[in-house]
Amino acid sequence: MKKCQTCGNQNADDMRFCLNCGSSLPDAPVIVNFGGAQQGGGSNPGTNPYGQSMETQFGKPQQPQFQPPQQQPQSYSMVPPSKRGGGKKILIAAAGVFFLLFLIVVAIGGIFAYNMMKSKPQQIATTSPTPSASPSASTSPSASPSASKSSTPKPTPSETPDKTSGDQSATFEKAWVDYNIKEGGENGMRIHVKFDVHNMEGVDCYLIVYFQEEDGTNLTTSDPTYGSSDGRVAVKKLLTPGYKDTTYKDLTVFMPYSELNLTKGKYNLKMDIDVAGKDETLIQHLGYHEFEYEKF
Repeated sequence: MKKCQTCGNQNADDMRFCLNCGSSLPDAPVIVNFGGAQQGGGSNPGTNPYGQSMETQFGKPQQPQFQPPQQQPQSYSMVPPSKRGGGKKILIAAAGVFFLLFLIVVAIGGIFAYNMMKSKPQQIATTSPTPSASPSASTSPSASPSASKSSTPKPTPSETPDKTSGDQSATFEKAWVDYNIKEGGENGMRIHVKFDVHNMEGVDCYLIVYFQEEDGTNLTTSDPTYGSSDGRVAVKKLLTPGYKDTTYKDLTVFMPYSELNLTKGKYNLKMDIDVAGKDETLIQHLGYHEFEYEKF
């Protein structure tokens, strides 16, 4: 028997509700009849399997009530939760980027400073004014006379250059020749000389080229235009250096073939290139230049 906790009425063990007050009894099966006769059974409508009507059991028919379980409202967010340490990682990455940029700027600055120091102009002891060259004319060779130069003409400086006493001096670098050049209606050769003069600022002097045979015998002339004061065949140019140390990169003089005063035939000749004072006193012997000449 089950005792009702509300009214104290004794009920059968299989009762779910108290027959006296209708209160629920513990541990009783719930039996619900939704109406209509059971198929294949002889029980009356509204009765349970124990032969008691629901009105008898419960005193008053009651409709079973079902309440869905209450659920706690759930909130949803489309934003994923932030991870711990994300801000710290971003700061570390930003610091790394700034440090890399700093290193790049320092490297560029170092390269720029190095290039500035490297390209800084240095003081040059020897200034190099470029004297004007003689005007050139047609370069077509004439048939007669003709000069044939050696295959590789090279300047040949003297082994023991002569020079006058004092501080005035000159330094020879090289000489080269353009043959069969016309200038002023004359066919001849244009001689190029590169040299330096020292301690001769504002001093008038000459570049003189004497013409000799292979054995050193001087060719002679009575024409002072293409000759020296002592009667040697020569071509000269007056110079007035503008600096204490002056470089002449390409000083040219022109010598007509007709002024060599040679008869028909082949000759091995050489040029004696010197720097001399205005009175043709030797200041510095620069060198020799050998060539072949043939007059038809």
